[in-house]
Amino acid sequence: MQEILDMVRYVAVFYLLEQTVLNLLPGKIYEKYVRFYLGLLLVLLLLQPVLRIFRLTETLDAEALVYETVQEADDLR
Repeated sequence: MQEILDMVRYVAVFYLLEQTVLNLLPGKIYEKYVRFYLGLLLVLLLLQPVLRIFRLTETLDAEALVYETVQEADDLR
């Protein structure tokens, strides 16, 4: 129950920050790009509890480390 309340609190704070950022934009030119990236951040924010429940964060961290190691090895060749 506490995790659901925390998620609602995070989304509410994120929404307030999103509206602040959108109101601080100098014009409407970049609004769609800012909304796109803020939407991506919202998806990541909403995925965090799900990843924690299924303990996928450790798996994703390990996969990222393997990927970085392979990329560094390829760069050294």
